[in-house]
Amino acid sequence: MCIPVREWYGALPLPGWEPAVARCSGLRALAGAAMMVCMPLWVTSVLVSVGVSVATVLVVGLTVGPRLAARGKRIQAAHDSRDRFSDSVLDLLVLCGNLERVAIPAEVTDPVRSRLQGERDRWLGQINEITIWLVDNWQQVALSFAGRMGLRDLVTRYMAGARGLWLSDRPLEDRVRLLRELTEPVQTIFFARRWRVVSSVPGEMARLRTMLDILDGGAPPQSSSAQEE
Repeated sequence: MCIPVREWYGALPLPGWEPAVARCSGLRALAGAAMMVCMPLWVTSVLVSVGVSVATVLVVGLTVGPRLAARGKRIQAAHDSRDRFSDSVLDLLVLCGNLERVAIPAEVTDPVRSRLQGERDRWLGQINEITIWLVDNWQQVALSFAGRMGLRDLVTRYMAGARGLWLSDRPLEDRVRLLRELTEPVQTIFFARRWRVVSSVPGEMARLRTMLDILDGGAPPQSSSAQEE
């Protein structure tokens, strides 16, 4: 059962309570009005902060993000090309060494002769595939190295020279030997540990340039003793 406010006030035993209750009601009304005024300001500040954060994320995602992703792909592609080049150089050294060491004696007959010849043919096929990759991907490999000291030029000339040497009409033994000799300084210049070969790198670079000039026909052939001197 609800009692009207005025009747309830009248039922109070003490006179003076009605003004006190009225004052409390006024204070509650003022507090409610203050809450109505303060809540929108607090919500607005939160919304502004969230909006700025969302806008920042969108701007970064639409402008900086794609650039960083593209740069990351280029860096990864450069490292992949350099790693593939390192593997190719090492494989050429091993394959040329195998061909030079594993010869087929005249007294060997089938089926051993055919098996040895099959191995040599397999090694020759691998060299052919590697030199094809070198000449087809020289631009990616060259751009992965710094331009100082002529490293890019050396890489480009070596990759083209290795393929040209393998396609030449020289005897097979000469092609294998020259390809190994051409590849040895490349391994030292680009992939050996610097603290071990820092003093020999300039000499290896000069050696590589000399051999490339000879293959290109830009310099007369020199004997091994003349090159050592």
